[in-house]
Amino acid sequence: MVSGTPPDAYDLSEVYERAREWAAAGQSLDGGLLLHRRGARAFWDAVLGLTAEEGRARLADWADTGWHHLDSYLDVVTMVFTQAYADQADLPSAQGDRRAHTLFDRLCARLPITMEDQERAARLGFDLTPPYVPFVALLDTSAPTERAELAGRLRTAGALAFVEDVRVTGLTGPAFDWSAFLADRRLLLAQDLPTGRTGLQTAVDNLRLLVAVAARSHQRGSVRVEEFLPQLLLANSPELADAVTRRVFGPLTGGDNGELTATLTCLAENQFDSASTTAALHMHRNTLRYRIKQIEKLTDLDLQSHRDRELVWLAVIWAQVSAQPPGPRSTGNNQSSAASRGDTSLGPDQYSKKTTMS
Repeated sequence: MVSGTPPDAYDLSEVYERAREWAAAGQSLDGGLLLHRRGARAFWDAVLGLTAEEGRARLADWADTGWHHLDSYLDVVTMVFTQAYADQADLPSAQGDRRAHTLFDRLCARLPITMEDQERAARLGFDLTPPYVPFVALLDTSAPTERAELAGRLRTAGALAFVEDVRVTGLTGPAFDWSAFLADRRLLLAQDLPTGRTGLQTAVDNLRLLVAVAARSHQRGSVRVEEFLPQLLLANSPELADAVTRRVFGPLTGGDNGELTATLTCLAENQFDSASTTAALHMHRNTLRYRIKQIEKLTDLDLQSHRDRELVWLAVIWAQVSAQPPGPRSTGNNQSSAASRGDTSLGPDQYSKKTTMS
């Protein structure tokens, strides 16, 4: 635009495909445009920051022209995004996704089933008769089009399924057969027991959290709540989890205690077995004994005590769940874990503990 040459068809097609991906992933049109507006602002701020003092006056003289070009850029982006979102909305798969999402939300909210709901269910081929089996599925490193395709295949098979950021969420009947879908080794699937509408919202919230925690552990296939009970307890109580972390690793923060933190973490990961820990750290057993004494002195923990070992174990698990290195974090911050942000990678996505999940 600065040189007087408008974007060619290839440039516009790149923006168009990105916009279609945003639309297929359920991202809002306003969110996409806001991102580009912020990008334009950041670009201009970067230009100002890189300009030497003697050039700032000249840049100030050019500011109106520069902003004119940025406005023209945003006009093009808005035009392309609007068209891409309209095209995406016209797809039968997108219509099915919206229909499924609307019906799902109404069932979770326990609203009376209307004629419109019955029509939606009939169009989707979904049986409205409870009980329902809630599920959340995640395709590892998938593109938005792949998630949309998975949701479409599930709807064809009789499930109520829709794309929800990086996840596919929905309901099935108790007899739904997942075997063909689980043949894809990238699939992570969490299901709850059959339930009526009363417990549906809570069950789905817990499944979203379970998928995020399981994805952090690089799990694939079908997972159950029972496999991740400690992680889920911590993720549901991030303030207490942070308190445990501060109690265990807080005294080791700062200074030259990085080796002690790594040693304590390795001990917990090896069930406090000295032989396994020395092998994992490639150190002599006397060195490990010395470090354990230093850890106990600094933290006032007794690593022979089951109670204190459990605290260390919980702190290490929380570090794994939150995808942050062991150590204290600021108090009163409910956004400290990736699980509580909704991040399963997980991608954009992935949730505050309760608000984003619902």
